[in-house]
Amino acid sequence: MNSSSDHSDAGIATPVEMMYLLVFCMVAVLFVGFLGRLHATGVEVGNAAQSAARAASMAATPGEAESAASLSVAASPLRAHCSGGARTVMRWVPSELGTWQGGSVTVSVSCTLANRELAGVWMSGARTVIMRDTQPVDRYQR
Repeated sequence: MNSSSDHSDAGIATPVEMMYLLVFCMVAVLFVGFLGRLHATGVEVGNAAQSAARAASMAATPGEAESAASLSVAASPLRAHCSGGARTVMRWVPSELGTWQGGSVTVSVSCTLANRELAGVWMSGARTVIMRDTQPVDRYQR
């Protein structure tokens, strides 16, 4: 018994279905690339925050610490990627005696990136990556 709905190519992908699969694969590759670049930027910003916090903790005063943190971030490779440069915010917690030595310093570094840099293709908008690091200030530092 022949039915008019029988197809001679049953089970074989048609060119239209293959085109859908190709488009899906291309979008998936772009998305994975976007996530990879976003992760790499997060690692880079985290490294800059750690370096800035360490530089700030080695300074003799809070004022010198703030400039050391800013200089450390300015020397990092972030300036090439961030729109308007990376922003640095330093906050310090004094020791129990209220002095700089023995306290801790926290540096926050933020970097705003255009989505088109992350995705590799035109994409509107931007992402801001913020990382923080805290380092102790040496109690016996002179």
